[in-house]
Amino acid sequence: MLTLIAEWSRLHCVGLCAVLVPTILLLTLQSLLLVYFQCRDWRFPTSASLAILGIALLIAHVATWFSIGVITPVTFILLTLALTCLAINTGLWAWMLYQDRQSAWALE
Repeated sequence: MLTLIAEWSRLHCVGLCAVLVPTILLLTLQSLLLVYFQCRDWRFPTSASLAILGIALLIAHVATWFSIGVITPVTFILLTLALTCLAINTGLWAWMLYQDRQSAWALE
């Protein structure tokens, strides 16, 4: 089953990358803007979670290429993009948790 999914991923590489890369970039930008404008409601966790899901899919897609030995600049560029967006989203999430904790301590 895993082989079938990996083959499907490699067969539809252009389509997957054409959807995942802009989605990840736009959701990461949206997460940045939501933190900048201090939107602490449901929008930030939703945006960051969807971005992390897309990042996980892109990393899994790149891993299918690495598993068959395709080591090209494109795979490293995609992996770097995914890891950068992952670092940004997890950093934003940590920042929001830190801000929430600071405001909770200020109320005590």
